[in-house]
Amino acid sequence: MGKITKAQAFANNEVSLIAWDIDGMIDGCLGFDILRIRVDGLEPPKALPAWVPFDGQDNKDWKPQNTGVWPVQKLYWRDLTLRQHRDNLGRRPIGFSVKYAIRPVGDLKQGLEPVPERQPKDYQGDVRRLGYLGPAVETNEVLIDLNFDGVRATFTNGILSGQWLKRAIESEGKPFNPKSVSDEMADSKSNIRKYLTGDVLDTVTLFLTDPQYRDADLRLALYELKDQELVDLLVANKDRIEVILSNTSKDDGGKWDATNKDSRKALHAAGVKIHDRMFNNNHIGHNKFAVLRKGSTAHAVMTGSTNWTSTGLCGQSNNALIVAADDIAAAYDKYWERLRDDKFPMPRPPTAPGKAAQCQGAKIRTEDQTPLNTNLKQVPGVQVWYSPNTKATAKGKTAPPDLAVLFDLMSKASEAIFFLAFLPSRGGTDSIISAAINAATANKNLIVAGAISDVTAMPGYVPSNKKTGEEGVKPYTFDKGGLHLVRAAALSDPVGDFEKEILGVGHAIVHDKIVVIDPLSDKCVVATGSHNLGFKASYENDENLLIFSGGKALAQAYAVHALDVYDHYRFRAWQAKEQEEGKPTFEGHISGDDKWLRAYTKPNRRDIATYFA
Repeated sequence: MGKITKAQAFANNEVSLIAWDIDGMIDGCLGFDILRIRVDGLEPPKALPAWVPFDGQDNKDWKPQNTGVWPVQKLYWRDLTLRQHRDNLGRRPIGFSVKYAIRPVGDLKQGLEPVPERQPKDYQGDVRRLGYLGPAVETNEVLIDLNFDGVRATFTNGILSGQWLKRAIESEGKPFNPKSVSDEMADSKSNIRKYLTGDVLDTVTLFLTDPQYRDADLRLALYELKDQELVDLLVANKDRIEVILSNTSKDDGGKWDATNKDSRKALHAAGVKIHDRMFNNNHIGHNKFAVLRKGSTAHAVMTGSTNWTSTGLCGQSNNALIVAADDIAAAYDKYWERLRDDKFPMPRPPTAPGKAAQCQGAKIRTEDQTPLNTNLKQVPGVQVWYSPNTKATAKGKTAPPDLAVLFDLMSKASEAIFFLAFLPSRGGTDSIISAAINAATANKNLIVAGAISDVTAMPGYVPSNKKTGEEGVKPYTFDKGGLHLVRAAALSDPVGDFEKEILGVGHAIVHDKIVVIDPLSDKCVVATGSHNLGFKASYENDENLLIFSGGKALAQAYAVHALDVYDHYRFRAWQAKEQEEGKPTFEGHISGDDKWLRAYTKPNRRDIATYFA
């Protein structure tokens, strides 16, 4: 009989990824029991929670059992309750280490060690007693922290299409609908807001709130600003901040800057030193960074994908990071000055559409073409890019210099590429999607997995024809060889004990801009920032992009986040696809036999589980 041969764990500040491998078929295996072991002993070992029952059982109230009752039927898993308590919205503080013990289980028979009954039965249907089919295999220890290779990196829990959210809101006596979700995200006292934002809110505001920085000043460049807690913080720190605030998109009535209008007015009224950077056209000031300065010297920068809105903090997948390095901070500081000095006329009135004059000038475009090449103590290579960095003011067919570097790195990937993006390009061309397809096509052994928000970025997308009424093609998934791409989706219809979900309360759901290359290798790469990872961002937008090379802890933290988001939407995208085709294969219950395991025993198998195990 087969057995577990190895197991590994990886983690960031919110989630851990556990992967294991087997050397052959484990006859009668119904899945795996996973035990989280806190190394300091401050909590007893806990089996991970499980919500999906066997056929013949029901979990209508969505109460958690554990993997000894409903085992995991995969060879990798995500520990989503690493920080969150399974029975409430409380969160564990960072700074603890865990490891995991994985053990195969099947129906209890004579001679098998029974799986212990760890909690009272709280579901409908008969109990299915399980026994262990082999010994436990433990993973390595992982530290749950914010610091990865000297970089503070944090990730939101902002996935709204989860079954827990409905119950969390209804447990507080509120209806579950887009408005109630939006209200919770905007309420600074809400525990749901605190859970959804994770540590990202603390990272975004650290320079404004931490007493060690009270004598420093800040320069900020922001795209969207619509969160009362953040606006109040900016006003409270008005004597030490200077803000470049771009316009946001137009509303349904055609007026521009709808999102920022009230916040912009409040900052001006409070006497904040603010520079209005209003394009009101296809160009956008898409940055979200803050430079920490003492005197005239810059010391640290906060950047990432997180817009300064309640949706950005809580309703999207996002990341925020802080790099404390004088040369990198100085590069951002000089870029901020280039943005400030890049003058063009304000649209009149400020809500009117912009014209050709509302465009970045030749000087900033030329100066943005030279990246900073540097290193951190624990990261051998760091390259810092800014946009726009092309002479052409509209998207062309030639790869811009920043993406040319990133595409080349992707083409040299030897093991894996993981990515998240909102809308890198229409139809998947001129972006990381086409680069990922090319890399997977050239290297048949490469594992490539990614998730996006906008259906128009999916390969194979065909818009609906308004004249003929034809529906068009709106793919949920794209699979080609080792490449697996999904778009964000929610359960639109009940499935078993799964209830209807809300996909999002804003336009973007997956909002990260992340590429991770070979995260287990010394040649690993992480690319992140505000850059949307398509040609338009480099040709037309104000953007920043950091490319880290050789920082394995940082790469693995970003890989865990990317796979957390990908795996969540992979299930939902496939479910939506099959419901659309009228042939759903998941009926809301886990398999009652060992047939599910046979796919994992194929010779020369290459997948996410084998890569991380």
